[in-house]
Amino acid sequence: MFFHYQKNQEGMITDFSYTLSETPEKAKPKILIVDDEEAICSFLSDLLSDEYECLIADSAKKAFNLLEKEDFALVLSDINLPDESGIQVAKRVRELYPETVVVVISGQGDFETAIEAMRIGAFDYVKKPFEIDNLSNSIRRAFEHHCFLVGRRDYEKHIIKLLEKRTEQIDHLFLYDSLTNLPNRILFEDRLTQAIEQAKHSKKIVATILISVKQLKQIYSNLGTKYGDAALIELVSRVKEQILSSTETLARFDHDLAILASFIEKEQKVIELIERIEQSLKNPIKVYDEEIALTINAGISIFPNDCNNAQEAIRNASAALEKAKEEGNTWLFFTSDLTQKSLNRLKMEVSLRRALENEEFELHFQPKVEIATRKIVGAEALIRWNSPKMGMILPTDFIPFAEETGLIIPIGDWVLRNTFRQCKIWAEKGKQLSVSVNLSAYQLNEKNFYEKVVSFIEETGVDPKLLEFEVTESVLLKNPELSAQTLKKLKNLGIKILIDDFGTGYSSFAYLKKLPLDGLKIDKSFLHDLSVADDQSGADFIVAIVTLAHNLRLKVVAEGVETEEQFNLLRLVKCDEAQGYLFGKPVLPEMFANFWK
Repeated sequence: MFFHYQKNQEGMITDFSYTLSETPEKAKPKILIVDDEEAICSFLSDLLSDEYECLIADSAKKAFNLLEKEDFALVLSDINLPDESGIQVAKRVRELYPETVVVVISGQGDFETAIEAMRIGAFDYVKKPFEIDNLSNSIRRAFEHHCFLVGRRDYEKHIIKLLEKRTEQIDHLFLYDSLTNLPNRILFEDRLTQAIEQAKHSKKIVATILISVKQLKQIYSNLGTKYGDAALIELVSRVKEQILSSTETLARFDHDLAILASFIEKEQKVIELIERIEQSLKNPIKVYDEEIALTINAGISIFPNDCNNAQEAIRNASAALEKAKEEGNTWLFFTSDLTQKSLNRLKMEVSLRRALENEEFELHFQPKVEIATRKIVGAEALIRWNSPKMGMILPTDFIPFAEETGLIIPIGDWVLRNTFRQCKIWAEKGKQLSVSVNLSAYQLNEKNFYEKVVSFIEETGVDPKLLEFEVTESVLLKNPELSAQTLKKLKNLGIKILIDDFGTGYSSFAYLKKLPLDGLKIDKSFLHDLSVADDQSGADFIVAIVTLAHNLRLKVVAEGVETEEQFNLLRLVKCDEAQGYLFGKPVLPEMFANFWK
């Protein structure tokens, strides 16, 4: 609000005006003038009407009638009204209309009256007869205060709405999956609990269905998050087409889906639902430039047949799902014999985590010999789990569980770090042994695996030229491009790369040319009961592998050598290295020195 006035030579105001803002097209703010003297009302109305819409009331009663109907920016009220004190008017206005600012007008000039008016709720106090300067300044300040109050009110409303919106968003994030917008496990379990409670009073059943798509995890691992998310969204879209009833809920549990089907009369309805979903996935889904066929496994738990609450229903459905995966079934209902197996799996996961924390794992090393000289030139690191309760456990009995639970990554880190450390210890003792370690697909597909290896090398001080990484053909074929890139960077460090169990997988020499390899290991199955005399075809196969590998400038290591006959054959075909029980079983590092003796 802007005031403009002129003064004559005696200092008297001869012209007075003001503007509300730079946007005159807006409606004029309203001022309520409350005074029982008509001349005063007319003077103030004439003075302010250019910039304000002025309304007049000659009593407090009429003033509040107008205040109920109209929104006023300011109230100019006389201190003495015929029906009520102006001070009381100021108090009531402040209580009822907190953004309306009151300026009290009075012919009384005592400070006590002014202080009382301000204490009760008036913003300012102007005495009669008016001094235009004082009046204009008072109105300007009062209107600015009104604008401040309105702005604060609007800001508070904005903050409240913003908080409400954010609260809704947080509640949504807490209960829904951000990618698919499906209910998450928390909301699903809540709805399942309600459905079970309702079913207790009827003869209907409640089905909990967990669905796993094997290819989905592979897409995330091999093609990345972009492809995985797109595939999941398309999968959800197709499944939704089969979830038509209001009594069915589709939810997301990580990479798996969950379905709640309530008020069902027969289990057959559940089977029909799964078959519809399976049918909807007959056509491959297209994810960017890839067409991918999806297949499902489903585990089913039925209330009241096999569970009493939501937690049991989900647990039982999960056990049935795992069994369906193992047996290759599309779907499987929960049965009581699955409970113990599920518990055993859970116990194994807990035990593995505890084994990591308590350092129950050990590294055993099996010697590798150079066939031409029969001297020990290296060792392979092999993990063992020395459990206080279960005794010595071989990798085949716990590695699959580690892969399922994701513990293969920290276990793999432990193996790498301790293998590097042992290799460094031997080197410091003058034994320049090449030490090999097996890599899993989970490790090789880690985004930061190369950086992790570099950090372990720096931590232990090992010479990377003494290290060998062994990978199986199946591991390489899961993500050949990423595997080749990672292996190339590792090879550039000086680490040697070998194909493990060669001959049991794809075994194409075409892909051997594309990979940064240093050698391959012939699987022990080709040496079993092998002799030059009675298994010429087996010998010919080994000759072919060694010849072709040498043509590609790859060294060949034979594993599983148990007899002198096998060793002599390998020497004849000029195989480079060998390992097996003929030379020694895997032992702890402190016992490895016995091999040199």
